[in-house]
Amino acid sequence: MSLSRIIAEFVKNPAPFTDQAIYLAKRSIIDSWGAMVIGAETKCVQMAESVLPKGGNCTVIGSGHKVENRDAAFINGVSGHELELDDTSSSNLGHPTIIALPALIALAEERGCTGKKFLEAFLVTTEVECKVGRIIAKELHKNGWHCTTITGVIGVAAGCAYMMDLDLQKTQYAIGIAASLACGVRDNFGTQTKSIHVGSCCELGLKAALLAEAGFTSSETALEGKEGYIYEYGRIRAEGDEFEKILLSMGHDWDICAPGFTLKRWPSCSSTHRPTDAIMDVIARDGIKVEDIERIEAHGEEAKFSVGFQVALFLYGFENMPYNYKPEIIMRPEIQEIINKTFYYEEPKYNDRPSEMGVGPADVIVVTKDGAEHKKTRNFPVGHLTDPISDEGLYEKYMTCTKKFLGEEKAEKLYKKILGLEEVQDIRELVELSY
Repeated sequence: MSLSRIIAEFVKNPAPFTDQAIYLAKRSIIDSWGAMVIGAETKCVQMAESVLPKGGNCTVIGSGHKVENRDAAFINGVSGHELELDDTSSSNLGHPTIIALPALIALAEERGCTGKKFLEAFLVTTEVECKVGRIIAKELHKNGWHCTTITGVIGVAAGCAYMMDLDLQKTQYAIGIAASLACGVRDNFGTQTKSIHVGSCCELGLKAALLAEAGFTSSETALEGKEGYIYEYGRIRAEGDEFEKILLSMGHDWDICAPGFTLKRWPSCSSTHRPTDAIMDVIARDGIKVEDIERIEAHGEEAKFSVGFQVALFLYGFENMPYNYKPEIIMRPEIQEIINKTFYYEEPKYNDRPSEMGVGPADVIVVTKDGAEHKKTRNFPVGHLTDPISDEGLYEKYMTCTKKFLGEEKAEKLYKKILGLEEVQDIRELVELSY
């Protein structure tokens, strides 16, 4: 059986939606919905909106502007990812929720979808992208692709097909079409184009499902074929039935439950969170004062991102939120001093871990001026299911992201609506509270 057929059969007959999966899905939806609201105020989103035609029946979260369905998926994808507040998955080495939400919101708003169907479509979307990620994510990362979007477009097409009730054949075609629409190169990380990757993925995954609905066909082996998605993006071939086994595990257990998604406490790339948490643990554990720090060392992928800035915010009492990511904070002498004392090194022993285990633990050393080395290893960041953010902590983050823009009363109503998604008769009830 082809891989796209396996996915299509899962979409048409998914595993039971467990209570745990539903609970965790609501947490991720709350989290990224808040990210879309605060992200709508960014210059990046305003520029992106300026090139799109006005008018339509789908809503830009945060502003209330109306655009066509694919444009809403694009803009809300950009806004939800622009500030790096959205959750992450070790299975696809990317951001699962913000790939799912924008396309599903646009489609559900246009077609009057129930909250229950929306919630189920969200779980289908994230499950497909994460299990596809277990096949290909590590190779995508090595080859310079943005794992979030290359895996995400397949998941979005699947989730939209579920919401649209496409038949088995059209669902398979949607997956095949999506295989030709994947895009996003890592060389654009650190620029505004990174959030465009996410917006495009949301738009193109939705488009794949709409094209299949309209009658477009695709190769039945578009994923695993000789010149298909897995080989051309990942440069790998299956050994026996290994790819089939991974996809046949969809829903057993849901990826959102095991290994789980990681919710972020602050707006930085996920690679900074493990080492930053470990450094904060060491400082608190050993009572280290800022003036005692000689040098900070952290291993791994974090070399491309500023762990030092995250630590400096913590040490000097600045809230780690987007409004403090500005030149007058970054360039303060005390902040720059900590950044310049933070160094990175590679730890090869973590390079061959399975995809769903992510990039590996963070080993950190804080060297104090007396020559002492204070060490800590952290397997997962705060926000992972092994060290989760509490429901109360999630609520506080969500309110920080939304109440300034929506008002406290409307933000509270939206939060409660998402908690009770199964009872929502029309997703427009949530959208109308989102601006």
